[in-house]
Amino acid sequence: MQTNLGGRPQTPGLSEALLQAAERTMVSEGFEALTVDRLVTEVGTTRPTFYRRFPSTSALAFEVIWRRFGTGSPVDTGSLSDDLLTLQREDIAMFSTPLMQRNLPGLVRLVRSDPEIRSRYRSDFIEPRRANVRDLICSAADRGEIPSADVDFELVCDLLIGPLLARTLLPLEGALDDRLARMTVQTVMTQLGASPHGTKA
Repeated sequence: MQTNLGGRPQTPGLSEALLQAAERTMVSEGFEALTVDRLVTEVGTTRPTFYRRFPSTSALAFEVIWRRFGTGSPVDTGSLSDDLLTLQREDIAMFSTPLMQRNLPGLVRLVRSDPEIRSRYRSDFIEPRRANVRDLICSAADRGEIPSADVDFELVCDLLIGPLLARTLLPLEGALDDRLARMTVQTVMTQLGASPHGTKA
């Protein structure tokens, strides 16, 4: 059994057990159903033990989402349209999971109301993904696929992610599907001054 700096023994794997219990609840019922009492009862631990590992259920919920989806993967297929399509397909797959479908509205509320979660969301989730987009646009400019890398990266990222967020948060008639991935890529290719044609299947 491990011991922390204060001499109190720590149970190996307890943080993992709390994360797994939280993810099960988030997938089946959503973030709003997470409570410390429920989690510690399921895992077989105590409230003080929970708070030694996580400052709040909000922080735990974000950790579940971050651990599951991380920072996104760098892409380099050698083609701007294929790079963008790869990123869009990955994000559509992410937003289509039960974890995101049930918890994105709650995550948005947390980002708006909790400064610490907002900071982590930006630094650990959003900025790495936007850096991936920036890198592939710079590579495309170096290859001569677009006139210049001097573009509004924030706008480009918004054009890519905005429709996906809208269809996840407001699921009316539009689907989160490959057609949406292609349409958003074509929009960005046009915005960047590149040909929207030639995107591979």
